[in-house]
Amino acid sequence: MSYLNAAFWQVQITVSKESSFEIEDFFLRSGAISTYELLYAEGRPSNLTEENTELFFFFTKTFPARAFTPMALASLGFTHLPFSVSEVKYSDYLKEFEKTFRAFALTQKTALVPPWDENNPEVNENFKRLFLIPGMAFGTGKHATTQLMIEFIEENVRPTDTAIDMGCGSGILALAALLHGAKEVYGVDVETLAIESAHANLELNQKKYEKQYDASFTVGDFSTLSTILLKKETTLFLANILPNIFEANREALQSALAESRAWALSGIPIEQEAKFTAFLKTITETNFQIRRKEDWLMYSASE
Repeated sequence: MSYLNAAFWQVQITVSKESSFEIEDFFLRSGAISTYELLYAEGRPSNLTEENTELFFFFTKTFPARAFTPMALASLGFTHLPFSVSEVKYSDYLKEFEKTFRAFALTQKTALVPPWDENNPEVNENFKRLFLIPGMAFGTGKHATTQLMIEFIEENVRPTDTAIDMGCGSGILALAALLHGAKEVYGVDVETLAIESAHANLELNQKKYEKQYDASFTVGDFSTLSTILLKKETTLFLANILPNIFEANREALQSALAESRAWALSGIPIEQEAKFTAFLKTITETNFQIRRKEDWLMYSASE
């Protein structure tokens, strides 16, 4: 893992949900290598009922984050927003995870197993073991949307499938598709750290299972889909993102759904069910299902 001993600048910004996408887009285009929105954290409720949210961005240590942040916010017209800039070390970040992050059952069939807890007696031979090192990317398996997506994969993946994991984060969905029999997977994410994390987790699972998987993880966005040659009868499309990103990529999403034999979209807060359902009906005529877990929804369709 190339960033194991690296240090990063972490920028934390408190912003209204309405403005979060504009800031996130600008910071990523300006050099942020990873970002996440604190919608959920272990031991605390989600922020779904709050007007403001917390955005976190990570920059390399060579990036002038302290000077850039106030200038960027000023250029966007957000000079009033509170923010902080601090140094974080990935090794320290990982050590904190090792203290509390243990193997657990993601679903009735799949268990998530960090390498430091692979002998956990609660994860028996009946589970498919997905090995994962939490990185600075979404996808530790604790979130309800991830669990919904993996249940969908278990129910729908076929040995001939090519699974597309859009916004792959740690690679957890792509890896689950491989472990449950997919022929190959493609993972795409706008964040460099997410792709590095996905590669590291791919290598970890290949080592543990002593086999090579056909997998590709690439820095990109929805436009990257046009570079992947797909056949509808063997394509499984997966995306666990947020509603505003789906809506901002309407045409590419419409094409992806039309060219997939099965698909699942998650990351939809229950409060946005009516709005997102109406949006989805404008881009696909396929009859889809809605599944709920906690305060989150997954939309899916399959043959």
